Amino acid sequence: MVELSIEDRVSLVEAVEDHAYLLAEISKRAFESDVEVGAEEPGGPPGYDSPEFQIRALDWADYYTILLDDGLVGGLIIGSVNEEHKVMERIFVDPDHQRRGIGTRSMEILEGLYPDLKLWTLGTPEWNQRTNAFYEKQGYVQVGWDLGDPNWRGRWYEKIMTPDDPYTMTPIARLRDDMRNLDVEGRVLEKGHARMVRSRRRYGETLSVANAAIGDDSGRVVLVLWNEQIRQAEVGDQLRVENGYTSTYQGVLQLNAGRAGKLVKLI
Repeated sequence: MVELSIEDRVSLVEAVEDHAYLLAEISKRAFESDVEVGAEEPGGPPGYDSPEFQIRALDWADYYTILLDDGLVGGLIIGSVNEEHKVMERIFVDPDHQRRGIGTRSMEILEGLYPDLKLWTLGTPEWNQRTNAFYEKQGYVQVGWDLGDPNWRGRWYEKIMTPDDPYTMTPIARLRDDMRNLDVEGRVLEKGHARMVRSRRRYGETLSVANAAIGDDSGRVVLVLWNEQIRQAEVGDQLRVENGYTSTYQGVLQLNAGRAGKLVKLI
């Protein structure tokens, strides 16, 4: 009897609520095994060990289970910016099945599910020796640093799928009020002082906010910075806002990364 290769044994199937508890268990084991590759203590991203998080993720993301033969051994969570750009939010494989090519094969299958995409992006902690090497092996290139989490320095990667027809960022001159799903790049021209505001989402929480001006060859716009972003973004930096949105405050157009977006310092 001929033994099947990993390429033939691995498949992706859309996750459903019934998978939530097993996905949470596998995610917990996978992320907590990062202590072997640079993590200071066991842990993971928000909700990594929560069945409730896995269920919520079904509403805002494309969630796939990774199967080896007929057994569930991992998961993939994919966020959508727009029709041409998606974000690899998470990939995890049970530690008992790592280093067998399952992750690599899963990524190959995943890319085939989105043949019209021009751009994939993702972030991972700088300290994670395993994931940085893995993503670079898959053709991802670091383009910057994730400014979203004050607790760790995150590398931000991208993979261009159509080099002959590359993905285009939205020029600043085209920004208008109430736009969504925006990818914008610009250089920090000015940065104002931080001020304290009360959170509308969490009662009693105090946040720091500051306005910066960013510009490209087409124009300039106010960029809203929050908390650690204020310290990390300096005049002269080249920034990228992924999955951002625009709003107007006191008649001034503003660009925001928001809770669903990402602010990246480009290198």
